[in-house]
Amino acid sequence: MKQSTLGSFIRSLRKQNEMTQAQLAAEVGVTDKAVSKWERDLSYPDTALFPKLADILGVTADDLLNTCIDGGQVSRLTQIFGMSHDIRTPLHIILGCVNLAEIHRDDPERLMRYLESIRISGEYLLKSVDRLMAVTRREAEDIGERQYPATAEELGEYLNRRAAAREKALHQYDFSGKRILVAEDIRVNQEIAAEILKQAGADVDFADDGQKCVERIDTAPAGYYDLVLMDIMMPHMDGLEATRRIRQLPDPEKAGIPVIAVSANVYEQDRKSAFEAGMDAFEEKPVFIDSLLRTIAAFLGREQ
Repeated sequence: MKQSTLGSFIRSLRKQNEMTQAQLAAEVGVTDKAVSKWERDLSYPDTALFPKLADILGVTADDLLNTCIDGGQVSRLTQIFGMSHDIRTPLHIILGCVNLAEIHRDDPERLMRYLESIRISGEYLLKSVDRLMAVTRREAEDIGERQYPATAEELGEYLNRRAAAREKALHQYDFSGKRILVAEDIRVNQEIAAEILKQAGADVDFADDGQKCVERIDTAPAGYYDLVLMDIMMPHMDGLEATRRIRQLPDPEKAGIPVIAVSANVYEQDRKSAFEAGMDAFEEKPVFIDSLLRTIAAFLGREQ
């Protein structure tokens, strides 16, 4: 019989396998406390753990994910997973517009446009957070080793390091003579990508969806484009299907063009799907400029 919650399903499978919470925790590589919270639906396993957890319990990862449906209604876990894109996309716009504003701070018209994009994205993000809070009102699970500043002093040091890294990244790469095709349906995201790439000397073209991206590569001369930055979620044809079709082009040079995913869908399954579709690398939104340029440089043979 289908269990009503993921927690009760994990608990029943553990008992069927005659395992204690401590034994399951040791097998999965988490704490007893984590397993206890899973089984009481106070927290959920990280999606990256689903395959390992499923194997230990003798089911498939899909079996675990399917238990996230409660009486026809999407459970808290499914809603949280689905909202990741809704949160990371406006964050990408906000951080990107901040970078653009720093570059064009003497252009009042551009600054006003960037500020408007930041305001609208901030309002959208606020609504997404409100929806997330409505989905789950529980204490956050222990996050393990701290990765972000905890004091004002640490924050200052962290921001100084980030500023220095960003400044270095913008000037250490030279993509002159290279043409990059950006498949992205949101105009402000196109502008963010264009500014980053143009600062590194690259020429940039755009495709508003996956279908146009494939058409541009197919109709252009072989070697015209050196690399593709591919969003995943786009209208008409998503980035996964577009990549599959690029890999099937009859011209081997066009079919072999490097394709880098740039996506707000960042779970392990999203990465796996991207590589299975034929993508060569994966960069997250919000984009960190130094990471993106370093990845591009590796495929263009322009490592510094």
